Amino acid sequence: MEKTLIFRSVDEIRLKKLLRFIIPTYLTSLFTTVYTIVDGIFVSAYVGTNALAAINVVYPLVNILYGIALAFATGGSALAALHIGGKKNDEASRTFSVSMTAAIVIGALVSALILFRLPLILQMLGATSLLMEDCKAYIYWWLFGAPIVVGKEMFTYFIRVDGSPTYSFLTALSGGIFNIVFDYIFIGQLHMGITGAALATFLGLLLSFVMGVVYFVTHPNFLHFTFRGLSIKEAFHSMINGTSEFVNQLAIAITTVVFNRSALLFAGEDGVAAVSIIMYLQFLCIGIYFGFSMGLSTPLGYAYGDRNFSVCRVLEKYAYRFFAIAPIILYGCTYLLAPIGVRFFASPGSTVFDMAVSGMRLYGLGFLFSGINIFAAIRMMTYGKGYISGMITFLRSFALLLLFLTVLPRFLELNGIWLAVPAAEILTLIVALWTLGKKTVA
Repeated sequence: MEKTLIFRSVDEIRLKKLLRFIIPTYLTSLFTTVYTIVDGIFVSAYVGTNALAAINVVYPLVNILYGIALAFATGGSALAALHIGGKKNDEASRTFSVSMTAAIVIGALVSALILFRLPLILQMLGATSLLMEDCKAYIYWWLFGAPIVVGKEMFTYFIRVDGSPTYSFLTALSGGIFNIVFDYIFIGQLHMGITGAALATFLGLLLSFVMGVVYFVTHPNFLHFTFRGLSIKEAFHSMINGTSEFVNQLAIAITTVVFNRSALLFAGEDGVAAVSIIMYLQFLCIGIYFGFSMGLSTPLGYAYGDRNFSVCRVLEKYAYRFFAIAPIILYGCTYLLAPIGVRFFASPGSTVFDMAVSGMRLYGLGFLFSGINIFAAIRMMTYGKGYISGMITFLRSFALLLLFLTVLPRFLELNGIWLAVPAAEILTLIVALWTLGKKTVA
């Protein structure tokens, strides 16, 4: 157990100790992303870009499942961290239990509703007759396996809050490796196509889920599962506190449809494939910001729950230094390495390759501003002010993004699609800086 990550005074804070939380959290985020990126690489290489486009078409449904999971995982784990910091372990366990139960039940019900009208929903998402069968083959595994998908994400966050960020990372690492191995077997060797990609992903998620069950059965630190004292009110509180992540995933689901339809209008199915590639690659970059912010979130939550505001202020200063430097380095790498990243998905010289490289360089301008926006949202969620966190995320991921996706392509065509994200991030930055300037800690 890594109890040293609960800082009782400013003198205990060391960057080395913080990195023991931040690095595993980022790597967890990275290997969670592997589930989709590896599928994309194998599908593109062995099946074709139409199959890649099919995955992108159905991914809004995956985003809905992740949105449900993350609302309870981030919101519930943040509240559990506050309880642990305040030495209220029984309350922390109730928060964990009610969040886990509610997330899995709601995820299963939503999946059942989607399955009931799946063909119609896929048409609404933009599935053409050429893509329809591949869309069905991929999404079936996600929908039927909804409890595993949701439960795996819940375990990832609550294991970290329970004081074991390294084990949390190992669950993601094991699932990611499992995914890669079975992608090679199912797609590369057995030629199972897009069905093999979905099955490999599901098996990776299942392994991570089982490791989560084993952890809480055998050696939890603060948290344990209980049915005593659970209430709908407490589940609602957890969900509301994690509103920002649900909003983010729901916004991704909706804006992905808009991205796809806009790209289809200006560049056909090659445009949809280019959008898919850019979405895959941006996960790696945004994951750095998200991983750092979530890694810092748990020690912040411990300190805030303990009413140790001087520790909170020092921890926040680490974040401000990081976000003053990291975005510049990240965009420089994005601009220079875009051709290398795109090469994993499309052949150099192809229309899709050229479109994705130029698009990634424009889209990546948003990385200069998104880091501090993400931290501002996670910071407010950590302090139990999920409604402010949700407002920031709603602006950057939905309202402003949808506005610029509607307006900019009319003047800049395809380039307007790529520049919608940077424009939304710049305007959101104003609100994010305002929240960071408010006196949250005494």
